[in-house]
Amino acid sequence: MIRFFIVTALLSFCLPSCHAGDPCPTKEELGACTCHYVDISKSNSSVSITSTFHRSDKKPRPPNTTVTTLARFIREVHQGSMFTEIMCKGARTITALEETVRFALHRKMVDKLIVSNVPAIKEHVLVNLPNKWLKNSRIRQFEIHDTLLSGDFLWQGNPFEGQEDTLMWLSAYRCSLYGALTYDDLGTVHTRGLNLLPRLEGVDFSLNQLTVIKATAFRTPPTNLSNIVLSRNSLKIIESGSFQHVTFLKNIDLSNNLLESVVRTLFAAPARFLECIDLSWNFLRVLPVNFFVNMPSLKIVNLSKNFLHSMPKEPWAVVWKQLTFLDITGNFINCDCDLLWLLPILSPAEKNATTTPAPKPLSGQDIRGSCSQNSQMPGRYFREHKLTNLKRNKLMCS
Repeated sequence: MIRFFIVTALLSFCLPSCHAGDPCPTKEELGACTCHYVDISKSNSSVSITSTFHRSDKKPRPPNTTVTTLARFIREVHQGSMFTEIMCKGARTITALEETVRFALHRKMVDKLIVSNVPAIKEHVLVNLPNKWLKNSRIRQFEIHDTLLSGDFLWQGNPFEGQEDTLMWLSAYRCSLYGALTYDDLGTVHTRGLNLLPRLEGVDFSLNQLTVIKATAFRTPPTNLSNIVLSRNSLKIIESGSFQHVTFLKNIDLSNNLLESVVRTLFAAPARFLECIDLSWNFLRVLPVNFFVNMPSLKIVNLSKNFLHSMPKEPWAVVWKQLTFLDITGNFINCDCDLLWLLPILSPAEKNATTTPAPKPLSGQDIRGSCSQNSQMPGRYFREHKLTNLKRNKLMCS
């Protein structure tokens, strides 16, 4: 998966007087937790304050990735101030974790709180976070991973009470969240509780076992929600209207799932703020003809590693000139008549003759992908032609 998400600012709604995280508590107060408190204005900081997403892939990234943008924005908002990151891993009991957090973080502002390997109260019982355990602290980013979370962890016991004015990013990855993502249906993973965090801008439920996104999941989202990460699950179904009510949605990551089809009605119409869509590493064979209609801000699309066989004028022509990044590598695109619409865009019609230089991509575009042409040469079955260098004589079209 290419991480193309351009987080437009986890701290963009901070007031000018918004101060940096408080200094670290003492080691005695922290117990099994650790704390880093660094000057984020220094580029050689020892703490990776930009690690919003945790992935193992090493594939190329398009420009303006989350990591770069988030780091820059944090520095701008804090204006050279300090960044506090607290990590609590493998507490002996959940009660011990609760006591440490309540005591060590009492009346403190923390930029990022990470908890992992949280034990359940009883064996074979799923984990819920302690009741109101953060009420007397203020957290900007909360991350939990490698924990067997209950599907109602977001609201059961009001674990995020007190964070209405501060929490801007919430991650729960590798937490064995299984089945359907709904608002609060019995036996599912709930999004109930997110609506009580109006300043929340990003949610990351990646690396779980979600199979279905129900239309109710984001029907009452936080006002400022703009980034949704659902990659590396087992999604087969995303119901129509699932993201229609996320008014300010900018970035959606649905990569590394089991999707065979998508519909335009997943998103609002128009989707005025949608900038980035990642559907890579799925099983898509075709896109709806209206899929990119009414997406005036769309700049980045990743459809690599799917099963697309053609790129017809619809849906592509309406969005092609506004894209800055497109990755469609690893598909099975044919060099056929469906690509005729692209020639005049790449180069004026009279320059598509075989004797002229190959056309060039539009200025500022990074287009990655090719089509296959059947070869007449013995021993060779096809030839690959980059989409950005496509010419009329390369198309199998009479």
